[in-house]
Formats: sequence, structure tokens, C-alpha cells
Amino acid sequence: MQAEASLDRSLSLPGSPASAGQARRFVRRLLDDAGRSDWVDGATLAASELVTNALLHAHSPIEFRVKVFGDHVRVEVRDFNPTLPSARAYDDHATTGRGLELVAAVALAHGVESLGEEGKVVWFCVGGEDVANDAAPEQLLAEWSQLGEFTGTRLPVQDAVAVVLRDMPATLWLAAREHHDALLRELALLHAAADAAEHDGSWADLAAADAARFTIGAALDEEVRRARESGAAAVPLPQYHPGALPSVPPTMDLTVRVGREQAASFAQLQDALDAGERLANADRLLVRPGLPEIIAVRDWACEQVIAQVAGSPAAPWMGADDERFTEVVDSARVPSGWDAGKVTESAVGVIAVDDGNRVIAVSGPLAQVLGWAAQDLVGRRVVAIVPPRFREAHVAGFSRHLSTGDARALGVALELPVLRADGTEVLCEFLIDSEPTPSGRTVYLAWITPIGAA
Repeated sequence: MQAEASLDRSLSLPGSPASAGQARRFVRRLLDDAGRSDWVDGATLAASELVTNALLHAHSPIEFRVKVFGDHVRVEVRDFNPTLPSARAYDDHATTGRGLELVAAVALAHGVESLGEEGKVVWFCVGGEDVANDAAPEQLLAEWSQLGEFTGTRLPVQDAVAVVLRDMPATLWLAAREHHDALLRELALLHAAADAAEHDGSWADLAAADAARFTIGAALDEEVRRARESGAAAVPLPQYHPGALPSVPPTMDLTVRVGREQAASFAQLQDALDAGERLANADRLLVRPGLPEIIAVRDWACEQVIAQVAGSPAAPWMGADDERFTEVVDSARVPSGWDAGKVTESAVGVIAVDDGNRVIAVSGPLAQVLGWAAQDLVGRRVVAIVPPRFREAHVAGFSRHLSTGDARALGVALELPVLRADGTEVLCEFLIDSEPTPSGRTVYLAWITPIGAA
């Protein structure tokens, strides 16, 4: 690399969504002025990604610096949050968790420099081949992946209240957190893409929402670590998502310290996630809408924080076996262009479920085994045939699949108990597969054969 840059410019950016657009325009203008328009696409893409990460997770102003050399451009994004990126375990098809890998894919060199309590600098270079690190591109991508995404920071604690989330369903919350990550990420990108200095006042403060999300998540991570070190019993995860989520205690009383002035951030988290759910339901986001339990557990957690800070006693999580999760859902519809006859006319046990976890078709033989009339089972969520002790794990696994693309259960022979209409169980062989539809949605088919009483 050359010792001195031919052009070295800095830009101070506020922690607001419009900053990503300002950064893109700044890079483009400097590279065009330097006669290096061939670097613009890669540099603006990577710069936008890093600024968006900082906007959503650093919760601080940003110092943006561009150095143009004869054979490359170096872009630096400095924030004032000391938290460094941490690893994520997202699948290749996830709609979040891919940011730094995207940077690695377009950059020839990149890195993170800690400034201690003064924050950090994330940088990348785009340009000539001589800029590249000594490692092969595949190795660079792996190193970036080990750093993972920026995960945020806790809310500042002043005049703290110890909020107790009683009977927190750890596995369900871990899956919910991945869905929250995806929603907040897409909301931030949506804001950034707008390039507007002013945004609709109905949008929640994403930085505050993200801090609230991280505060609960960090407390849960610490409690899970303590439980493992103490040898606490872990919930046995059923076979349909082996290894997808860490084995954790089935429930725990989670203590979260929240400052009285920060309680409002948990309402902002609800507002932001509600806005994301509306957009997801309208097919305006890549992420699919959250399952009812995923929405219910975050509402419960946020409302408990707000209520307990105001002086109310703790109320436990009601559990995923609540009847409201198994009722008929009006929005269960056969996707356009998909033939339900392959299920309804089948001579073997098979059930079809949409990407909202709702039953859209069931064969006569399977309905008979389950003790349901086929027309009464259609429209219900599939948790209606999942034994209550496995429902939260099922929801966690399916939600993780929707959020991250994890598909460990597809095409794998399983043996699982199924809940019949009269409350008894029957042990069955399962083979689950997915099938794309002409409308772009996915249908999940499960061939189910009883093998004896559970």
C-alpha cells in the first residue's frame, strides 16, 4: 500500500437512519472526483453495510473516513461503542447475520480495531489486487464470520430496578431473539434506503429498541452460562431440530436490571417489532412474520419490564400450551397454484402446513388416526397435534428455520409422539419435506405413520 493517500476526507454522522445514505453519497462523490468510478459499487455497498450496523447496534455518532490511494480506497467507520462483533450461527439463507460476510465478499482487505473504551474502527479496502491480505478469500470470509455481527450494548442503568421474568422459556426466547434481529435489521435497512433526513414519527427509535432487545438477551446469555456451569438440568430438545439451538434449562427466573428512565425503551421495542410484523405480513420484508408464540413471549417480557419498573408484581410466562395458540386461524389459506389434492386424496397419512405453521390440508387416513375430522383440523396451527411438553421447542425450531434457513429436520426420518384430539398420544414415524409453490411461498409436507402407543 502507498504510504500517503492522495485524498483523505472525513465526515461526522449522527446516529440516525439518514446517515447510511449520506455515507454512500460521500464515497461515490470522492471516488468519482478521483477518477475511480470502477470502485464505487463495491465501496458504497460495503460502506452502507458497516454504517447500518453501527446505526442499529452502536447507538453513538459515527466518524466516517475515506482515504483514496493510487491502487485502492480505504473506508473506516468509527463508532464510540466498545462492544466488538460476536459470533452468530446463522444459516446461509438467513436474512440477518450476513453483514460482515457481505463486506468480505466485495473487499480485498478488512478488519476491526478496538479503541478500548473509546469505541472501535471497522475498515475495509476496495481496489487493486496488491491490497489483498496474504490469506485466500475463503479464509478471509471465515475470519470475518468468526467476528460475526455487531450485537449491541445494554441500556445504561441508572436508578436500577431488578425486573424478574418468571418462568422465562429460554429456548423460545432464543428463537424469538433471532426473529427480532432479522426484523430490526430490515427496518434499519429500510430507513437507510430511504435516504431521508426526516422519517415518519410513528417509527420507533430503533437504537433504543435494539438496546432493549440486547439488554434482555445479554441477561439470558449470562444466566444460561451460569446454569450450565452449575450443572442445571437442560430441556431435552426433540429430534425435529437437533442442534439448532443450545440445550438450556426449560424455564428460568431471569433477573434483568433496568433503569427507571429506560423502561420506555421496551415499549419502543414492541412498537418497532409491531411495525416490522405489519411489513412482514404485507410481504414488504424478506423475513417472514413471527409465529404467535414468538410475538406473545416478547410482548410478555416487554410488558413485564414496564409493569415491574412501575411497581407491579412479577407475572410468569403463561406457557405455549395456551389454547389461543391452537385455535382455528382465518388466515390459513392454500397458497395460489398449489394442489391440495395430493394431500387430501392421499391413501397414506400426510399433512400440509404453510409457512405460518398452519394446517392447510390433511389426508383422511391421518385425520382418522388423530381423531379429528379433517375439516376441523384444517385452519388450526400444527401445534394442535404437538404434545404440550414439546410445543415451545417445536415453535423455537420452526421459527429458527423461518429466520435463519436452518433446515436440519427436512428429509430426516424421525420418531415423535403426536397428540390426538382426545388428549392421548401415539408414537409415529415422520418424514418432513418442503415444497415451493408458484406464489413463492413454501408448503411443508409431513408423512406420518403410527408405530404404536406412546
